[in-house]
Amino acid sequence: MGDPVVERIAAINRAVGTDVKVTVDAGQHLRHPTRVLEIARGLEPYLDNIECFEDPVSRSNLDWYVLLREKLDFPLALHLGSHQDVINAVKREACDYLNLGRSLNEFKQGTAIAEAAGMPVWHGSGVGLGVSEAAYVHACAASEAATLSSDIVGELLRVDDLIVRPLAFEDGYFRVPQEPGLGVELDEGALERFGVRGF
Repeated sequence: MGDPVVERIAAINRAVGTDVKVTVDAGQHLRHPTRVLEIARGLEPYLDNIECFEDPVSRSNLDWYVLLREKLDFPLALHLGSHQDVINAVKREACDYLNLGRSLNEFKQGTAIAEAAGMPVWHGSGVGLGVSEAAYVHACAASEAATLSSDIVGELLRVDDLIVRPLAFEDGYFRVPQEPGLGVELDEGALERFGVRGF
């Protein structure tokens, strides 16, 4: 019944020990903190495999997040967008980490608030293409708060990222492109191959 989170983390632990840390993202689907705590008890043997527990319950109930943060043995994260939501979460001390995204302006505002609060963040992603992901890499590099592994994964999942040279990924990090602008060049040939017409 439900998502076998504990079984999956146990399998990761058996396969690679504690070399891999996992963000458990429940997508707000756990209906009540008691269910979160039940799962957390099952995860106790694997604490060194848990990066954080993201969005276990509805984000609209910060009281539950405050309660869970007191009771969990690993970091609690919220996936937020608007700067007002970030302010509310920080004021309530409702989480340890923030997953921020939406527009670059909202990311910048959110990371500035998190930075002032001393709260680490990562950049969420919609599995973007090369141009948007280059922008995400620059935004993360420009924020002192963006110290957690970001969801900039389109480069690794798509058939083509529509840029001439892919973003450089080495030792678990993207290198920030150094060329002018975002540091990437749109691949006109790929646009033709995939049937995208110019503007």
